[in-house]
Amino acid sequence: MIGYFDNQKKEYVIKDMYPLRPLLNYIWNEEIVVNLNQFGIGPSSAVNQGDLRRVVLDYRLVYIKDRDSGIYYAANRNFRQLNFERFETHVGLGYSRIFSTYQNIDFELTLSVPEKDFAEIMHIKIKNSDSKVRNLSIYPYVRPFVNTTWHIGYNQGEWDDDLQGLIFEHNGFNLENPYQTIFFKSDFLPKAYETTDDKFIGRYGSIEHPLALKNKSLSNFDTVSEENFACVFQYDFALKPGEEITINLVIGLCKERTDAIAIADKYLKPGYFEENLQRLDQVHEAYIEKMVVETPDEYLNTMTNVWLKRQVSLGKTWARVYGKGFRDVLQDCSCFASLDPETAKQKLLYTLKFQFTNGNTIRMYEPIEPHPYQDGAAWIPATVLAYLKETGDFDLLDEKVGYYGSDLQETVRDHMLRGLRYLYSEKGEHGLILWRGGDWNDSIDNAGMQGRGESVWLSIATIKASNEFIEILEEEGNQNEIITELKAEIEKLKAAILKNGWDGKYFIYGYDDYGNKVGSKDSVDAKIMLNPQTWAVLAGIFDVEDLHKLMDVVEERLKCDYGYLQCAPSMTARDPNIGRMSYFQPGVFENGSVYIHGVTFKIVADCLLGRGEKAYETIKILAYDNPLNPNSGVEPYAVSNMYYGPECVRKKGYAPQSWITGSAGWLYRGITQFLLGISPEFSGLKINPVFPQAWDKVKVSRLFRGSKYEIELIRSDVNKLVVNNQEIEGNIVPVYPENSVVQVKYYFKQHIF
Repeated sequence: MIGYFDNQKKEYVIKDMYPLRPLLNYIWNEEIVVNLNQFGIGPSSAVNQGDLRRVVLDYRLVYIKDRDSGIYYAANRNFRQLNFERFETHVGLGYSRIFSTYQNIDFELTLSVPEKDFAEIMHIKIKNSDSKVRNLSIYPYVRPFVNTTWHIGYNQGEWDDDLQGLIFEHNGFNLENPYQTIFFKSDFLPKAYETTDDKFIGRYGSIEHPLALKNKSLSNFDTVSEENFACVFQYDFALKPGEEITINLVIGLCKERTDAIAIADKYLKPGYFEENLQRLDQVHEAYIEKMVVETPDEYLNTMTNVWLKRQVSLGKTWARVYGKGFRDVLQDCSCFASLDPETAKQKLLYTLKFQFTNGNTIRMYEPIEPHPYQDGAAWIPATVLAYLKETGDFDLLDEKVGYYGSDLQETVRDHMLRGLRYLYSEKGEHGLILWRGGDWNDSIDNAGMQGRGESVWLSIATIKASNEFIEILEEEGNQNEIITELKAEIEKLKAAILKNGWDGKYFIYGYDDYGNKVGSKDSVDAKIMLNPQTWAVLAGIFDVEDLHKLMDVVEERLKCDYGYLQCAPSMTARDPNIGRMSYFQPGVFENGSVYIHGVTFKIVADCLLGRGEKAYETIKILAYDNPLNPNSGVEPYAVSNMYYGPECVRKKGYAPQSWITGSAGWLYRGITQFLLGISPEFSGLKINPVFPQAWDKVKVSRLFRGSKYEIELIRSDVNKLVVNNQEIEGNIVPVYPENSVVQVKYYFKQHIF
């Protein structure tokens, strides 16, 4: 057993501390993001000056040494796998807490970040549960990232008397980024310190056996021109039986030493650690209460009510952590609009600044990714529509936002229109949207660089985006000229898709620069690809009957034991006219993996067609506990980016990359808005459940526009909507005045496919 969910505390408790692969947790604010494994080890990064900068390289360790016996160990890592009486990690919402007990010494380490600033907080508790006094030395150890350029001659690390802590600086000539100071301080004055691994670990020691622990005291050595810095303090205690001590530490990044003093003192003041955890609890409780589902599936309830929201929150702030993809942030904001509309709005407006005046967008910002991907504009209308349906706030459309590299400012409405007009102006000889440097499938990144390749998927996505923009304009009114323009463009593009994108039973992915079909029955490999099929449903390319046939092909050709393949079969021949996808090993990433983001599109497509059984089955086989995929290694509380496909024989089913994926937002909406069928509309909450036949009833509590809707979905032999004990026509619950509590019962009959 890996562990278990503690739903009362909203934690996942890891009991197996040596699982198949490290189990990750992310903690963050707007300025720093920390990637922690079950031991509390992992990098942290800060975004400033439009770029990412590491703060902590990897290790956060706490060594405990019994001064009488000389025995020492890393209490949160247990390198030597000593016989700890207790060793577990509690993954929380905004923190990780690691517990261990060895030879009657109880240890607890909590890692979190403050509300703002480039800083991390460490909270250590140590208790003597022995019947005698224990003479202990405690050594917190963190590895800071100091060398931001290649020249170690800029570096120094030393004790600072004003800070009463350690300072590490990389003050070089003509550096663009002024954030070159790392500080480390505690609320308890240490006996001694080290600033370098050479002194603490030793030239010939190891992280498991630091040579400095053999000495009575650390050396208090200040250093310059160093490659491997270390933040290490030593505390000596004589703990009586039952006595407990606590130590708070902060490590952070700033410009000047005076900034370090102010930041450290702020987060080390008495009571701040507890106040910060209370703040985190309040933040997450506000997200959780936005929508609470009660289905017969307890795991689905837990993920939907708590953990998917947490993962989407990471995405709306940090996107994929290594950078903020334009499409990535927008997709997560489409979901987050239902949890925190104002935050989603601000993220949307900020992201739109990275659209060019020609209508296309940057692929990624913070840091900038200049490769000319082509699909960014196709994601804007869906995000705006999600926000408008959640809030009814049409003033958003008139808010002005700038463009990347330009002084021009235009309305959100103009940004959407520029984007769509750009896409429609970019067509190739088959009448399809030009591929350029790529679309959603980042790894087909060279099929259109000559300006001739065309993407069928992007053409379908453009129709979907156009339909969404038209829906906005029709609700807004007085936009007939633009609507007429777009409808004419849709018809031309749709005709080209059906003529040149249809392969007899399914859609190809596109044409490369030399006119070769990609994702076709005529292709050597990758004869069918998932996304064009699912997005044909999302865009309504066919009538319903033909869309069912299309999804039947998906079931037949792309399903495996633990999901649906991004393509089949995998590419085996490297093809520079395709790009990096063809260079990936078979079954890896977009080349034949179960790319979960793509599978969540399939879940939504199933629901739109009323195929609730298929949608739910898909959700279940993606789960961490699928018995047909026992060695995925994925965290039970997070969604992975992918599982390696069956053609990756050596790592079949393995999940190498969790958390940083668009899968969580699409899965959350797939469950709440499509499977359970409770979706916001301009005029209220639409109810259209398609959940599996085995479920007779589902309860949902949903906060919507300032009121609480208590909803029961009841399988029946009739369709009937009862609101506050009165039957009303249709399946849309109207918007009630703020602070109302609305009782809803929806009786429905469902055709099972």
